[in-house]
Amino acid sequence: MFRAENISKSFGNLKVLDQLSFSVEQNQVLAIVGPSGVGKSTLLKCIVGLEKPDEGSFFLNENPVTEKNRIKIGLVFQSSSLFSHLNVMDNLLIALRYHKLFDEKTRLKKAMDYLEEFGLADKIHSYPLELSGGQKQRIAIIRALLLEPMVLCFDEPTSSLDQDNKALLIEIIQKIKKDQAIIIVSHDDDLVKRVADRQIV
Repeated sequence: MFRAENISKSFGNLKVLDQLSFSVEQNQVLAIVGPSGVGKSTLLKCIVGLEKPDEGSFFLNENPVTEKNRIKIGLVFQSSSLFSHLNVMDNLLIALRYHKLFDEKTRLKKAMDYLEEFGLADKIHSYPLELSGGQKQRIAIIRALLLEPMVLCFDEPTSSLDQDNKALLIEIIQKIKKDQAIIIVSHDDDLVKRVADRQIV
């Protein structure tokens, strides 16, 4: 479903990524692991288009990733990155409205279905300051899923979670991976052990 081919990236004289190639299939969780500063987050930024690799290409179902189809690659940030001035529903729908995906009735129904599935239906009018860390992360995951990505990336997803919310996150990842290829950047060995089908070190 997703393939990276000969990805290289340098910052000045520092070569961070050097001819890196890998692939990940639907219903598969790929973990990218390694010590701080080796380029894990840089790779993730290149995948989602926040950085441009110096060399190499990414492919979705063997089609080159372009600005047009990059919307099919989702990212759940390390911090939930919710807009503090918007309530939960408006946070969820902002990207769908921006990209003009679906009509408003369909958007609302899709968002409500996910909120109910993730146990957050009572938070529809809440603002981010009124949510726990685990709730904010679930909202961020729903926001990414609403765009119907083929690939969903997670950047250090357990960094601010307690054990209960971590267990819930693991359950969610195992549930949603049937429809997506999932890439996780993490220092959390326990998370990797419990959800990853493959690892890149």
